[in-house]
Parts: sequence; C-alpha cells; structure tokens
Amino acid sequence: MPDFVRSLCAGVLLIGVLCACQQPEPAESARAAAPLQSGAASDRSAAGPPSMPAVAGLSGAEMELEAPLDAFEGTPYATPEMGPPAEDFPEVEVKPPVTIKQAGTDLNLRVLSERGYDNADRQHVVDLLEGELAYLAVKVETAAGNPVSGARPTWRIEGSSRITEVSSAGLEAPSDDSGMVEFGVQAGRMGADELTITLGPVRQSVVLNVISLAAAGYPSLEGIEGALPWEQLLGATVRYTEDTLTAQFPAAIAQHHRQSVRLAGFMMPLEAEQKQKRFLLTSNPPNCFFHVPGGPAGAVEVFSDTGIEASWDPIILEGRFETLPSSDNGVIYRLRDARLVPG
Repeated sequence: MPDFVRSLCAGVLLIGVLCACQQPEPAESARAAAPLQSGAASDRSAAGPPSMPAVAGLSGAEMELEAPLDAFEGTPYATPEMGPPAEDFPEVEVKPPVTIKQAGTDLNLRVLSERGYDNADRQHVVDLLEGELAYLAVKVETAAGNPVSGARPTWRIEGSSRITEVSSAGLEAPSDDSGMVEFGVQAGRMGADELTITLGPVRQSVVLNVISLAAAGYPSLEGIEGALPWEQLLGATVRYTEDTLTAQFPAAIAQHHRQSVRLAGFMMPLEAEQKQKRFLLTSNPPNCFFHVPGGPAGAVEVFSDTGIEASWDPIILEGRFETLPSSDNGVIYRLRDARLVPG
C-alpha cells in the first residue's frame, strides 16, 4: 500500500478540527448545472437515519435512561422486521464462466460504476467533475448470465475525456473468470462525452456528464495568475506495475522539474494536526480520505517546514517542484519548501 495512503488514516482524525468551520456547500447541485438535464437526481437520493433530538435540562443519569442501548434501536433502518430471515432468502445461482470462444456472439456488456445511473432516456450516465478519475469496469456475460473470460473489449471516447489504466493489468488485459475488465476515465472539459465499448458485434454506450467546479458550485481554480494549470498536470500518462508506477509528463510540465512554481488546489490532509507539514494538494475537492479525486496525476505531495493551516478552501502555494518518472508510493508530483501565497 502506498505510504501516503497510510497517512490518509491520520488525516481522517483532522476532520473534527476542520468541522469547527462549516465546509462550503455547492451553490447548486452538480446535476442541475450539468450539461445533461434528463437525469433525475432525486431518484437516487435517500434520507438518512433519524437523529435523536437534544433534550435540555436532563442530567447525565437521566439522559442514560432516555437514550436507547442501541443508538439505532427502534428506527426503520435496524429492525428485525426489515425482511425475511436469512434462511428464507433464495439461493443465488453462480453460473460457471465460459471462454470467449465458447460464448461466440451470444454476449452482453454491462458497465459498472459507483455513481452510474440510468436517465429518463435509458442512457447510462456517469457524473464527473472536470479532471476527476472514474474507476469503471465492464462485465462480459452470455445472454444466459455466464461470465465470459478471455474477452478483449475496446474503448472509444468522443469528447475531451480519455481512457486510462488503473492497475498493473493495463488496458490490454482480457476479462477474468468473473467476466470483468477494469479501466479508468479521466474527465476532460465540461460537456457530455460519449464512451463506447465494443466487443465483436456488441456495443454499450455510456454518457460521461462532465461538470466544471464553477458549475457545481465550488471555487474555480482557473485564472489564478502564474499557477501551473491542472489540465497540463493531468496530462501525464501513468502506467502501473506490481510494485511501482511510472509516468511520462507533457513537455510543458517536465520543463518545470526542480524549478520554483506556483500551484493552486485543495488540501487533502495527511496529518492529525491543524498545521500540515505534509499533505496532498489536489485538483478537485476531496470527497473521500482514501481516494484521490484525480488519481496520481491529480495530486501533488507537499512538504512545508513551517506548516500550512488546514482549510476547506482552495489555497495557493509556491515551492520547488519535482516530477517523479518512477514512484513506489503512488505520487508523481512533489512540492518542497512550500509556502502559502496570500489569495
């Protein structure tokens, strides 16, 4: 596991400190500002478990009597009446895999993603912020539901987004015994890009609904004077091996190696401290402390001798920039001797 991923566990402890200041909410929902308007956001939303209201004037002993032993006891989310007993659930038939030769042209393709949904026009849609890395997979099956191994689908994108590998298997690997092939999509500029996956006569299309930070209600990083553009940083080509990753950099980025540069981005803490001496600067607002939103090319590992105050807001830094053609900790960019630039 990369070193900086382990450090993210420490960064989680900082949430209590940061939450003293309210995290800015987007001015409007991403999908409302997105190029596509047919996806229904409300269809995928769900209310969380109800919270117990605070009761003023009760002593600690009284509160213990009032509070249930189980914080979720009595809620509709944790009742034994939610469904039939486990022994009553029907058994799921696990069908054996077949090879691509055995399957012939009797094929189905299914795209799997964490945030995919079908809109009103029955198009499969994946919402992404500009520059975000989406981890996707395609499952190859027969019409009868048997997973197909040895299949080699191809990908094509119409638009500014691009296909990228996300594991040492690369983009040329065939489907495994579960019929799965993993790949990534690096989101481009705002717009509706179309991803087409083809295997023999079978095709599956996905709409990549790319949304800018500004349209999603977040502070924009564009137009900051002198800062290296994330669009160029994200242009690095990353390849994985079992233990390391390698990177090839655009000439516009490679020329700044070991030079003083200015960067603007969002802080992803790696330490349980208010002042961060080591953290990640990311292209998009972090939404998970174990997931870098733009992948390896969407983050810069920052070192500061004096520390930078933790913040939800975008920050501007200056420091000595480094590109790493080979890395064993998941980082391909570093900024040393970083100092905060007043915004």
